[in-house]
Amino acid sequence: MIIPDIMAASLGLAVFALLTAAALSPLETLSWWAGWTEQEIDHDEAPLRHSDERQRLYIVYLSGVASISGKYLIRREKKFVQRLRASLPDAVLIENVFPYSPAGLPLLASPRLFDRLWRRIQKLQLQGRQDLLRGLINIRNIYQVLVSADHRYGPIFSQGAAQAIERALLASGYSRSCGAPVVIIGYSGGAQVAVGAAPFLKDRLGAVIDVISVGGVVSSDPGLVAVRRLHHIYGSHDRVEKIGAVMFAERWRAVVNSHWNTAKREGRIVLKRMENIFHAGPRGYFGLPKINGVSNNDRTLEVVIGTIGEIASTPPEHGRAATP
Repeated sequence: MIIPDIMAASLGLAVFALLTAAALSPLETLSWWAGWTEQEIDHDEAPLRHSDERQRLYIVYLSGVASISGKYLIRREKKFVQRLRASLPDAVLIENVFPYSPAGLPLLASPRLFDRLWRRIQKLQLQGRQDLLRGLINIRNIYQVLVSADHRYGPIFSQGAAQAIERALLASGYSRSCGAPVVIIGYSGGAQVAVGAAPFLKDRLGAVIDVISVGGVVSSDPGLVAVRRLHHIYGSHDRVEKIGAVMFAERWRAVVNSHWNTAKREGRIVLKRMENIFHAGPRGYFGLPKINGVSNNDRTLEVVIGTIGEIASTPPEHGRAATP
């Protein structure tokens, strides 16, 4: 009877830990807003008018919920980003933004309440002891996605995320005076963060914002109003993406005037289905094993590059054109 008792106690402790983590997940957003983790928001002057100089395309990649830092992408994602950069030599590609913190603060950074825990997890990951540890990271980041989608805390979280993206853009040579277009590629929960941050980025940069969602779990976020187009790429076997479509009730067809359904009617959400694609793993969007000579990484790269080509060829005034 000892073993069942231990298992029951462990299960109870795990449930308690998950509920506690869920309850505490908005605290990081509120502490950032209060200025405990970063200085108060810097309200810059309005962006300058666009100049006539040649505009470069700036692309920001936001990783999935398995991320522990913008500097540490999982191998499949890293391979995708490297190949995307090589395929678009004239664009500026930024991948070092950690999207699951309103301050852009990686889990490995200090000061953090649990920074020692995340450093220990990173060390164990490097030793190959990954399954349970990856689950802890995923759960923690999923809770932050839910904070981003929450009508109460989401605007605060999104303003912080936009500021983190803006800092990365400016550090990579972005000029507000030029107002070059910005494309945010969000994988999984990163797509929700991208959409939420869009209105704040648009206001601060004076730029056109397009979002490419790769298996994105996206709510009917008010940020959809500021996105020129959301290109939503989804796999036919991606159950995680489907959960998002069901979990966020405002995406249901019955809620006809929600931000999501309004954007669909206006042609600002473009759905792109990929056959035989799962959410993650070797058979996910960034899978490396070749099937009939082509990997899913290859297929996703082709779709994303084609989408970026569509975005680059769309004049700003055509942002509300009908869905092709």
